[in-house]
Amino acid sequence: MSSIPPELRIIDGAVGLDDAESLPLNERAYELIRLDILTFRLKPGEKTSERSLASRYRLGMSPIRAALPRLVQEGFVEKTAERGTFIAPLTLRDVRDTYQMRYLLEPAAAELAAERGMDSARLDRLRKVCESHWAPDADDAVIHILLANRDFNLAIAEATGNALLAGTIRHLQNLSLRILFLGTTQHEAANFWGMGPGKIRDAIVARNGRLARELYAADLADGERWAMNVIMALPELENVNLAELNTVRSQKSPPPPGRRSAH
Repeated sequence: MSSIPPELRIIDGAVGLDDAESLPLNERAYELIRLDILTFRLKPGEKTSERSLASRYRLGMSPIRAALPRLVQEGFVEKTAERGTFIAPLTLRDVRDTYQMRYLLEPAAAELAAERGMDSARLDRLRKVCESHWAPDADDAVIHILLANRDFNLAIAEATGNALLAGTIRHLQNLSLRILFLGTTQHEAANFWGMGPGKIRDAIVARNGRLARELYAADLADGERWAMNVIMALPELENVNLAELNTVRSQKSPPPPGRRSAH
């Protein structure tokens, strides 16, 4: 396994991997499949197989077989003897769980990075991209902004000096990238990130850990609300019968205190 994950980069208007051809075949298979899952080129719930993935990436069966257990362990792929191999679905619980973990770890990482001190020049470069006002019709605007936001957060995590913490946050950032790719448009991405990254950067440079934590948590809360708004605006949800959802919930609810179930 490579100790340093390959960087995500924009290649021909799409998200790609830096120098993917230099990776060992097993690692390349893992990274390419995961990248396509994160960016919705492989859709949640989509049925696949070792053979179809080997054909897709032209890597042979052995690297695919080596990559799939890692992807299953990380929750990106589901594989059973009965149903076969599927790209893992993306549920509202997944979104809630991801943001809950981010709340627990990332604001604390910002505080630690501020206390340790870090190179402000890198944050400045990333912040400027996050806060750029892209033309709504720019084909790759959303990709630039989503990747810049991810890299901004990863730079803070890496500045903690805690490799385990940084690795966990990298995984959470990848999960969040998948959520944001679900329904983010260029116009939404270009107008979402405002002054948040700049304020976080200033607090880190001033080595004000408490303020960095507070600002990061507030920015993260704004991001979660925005992601949920994007999800709730998806056309697929417009015709869901809410009464049916309520019926299902009622069937699963335990009986009120003092009342015994008939069974």
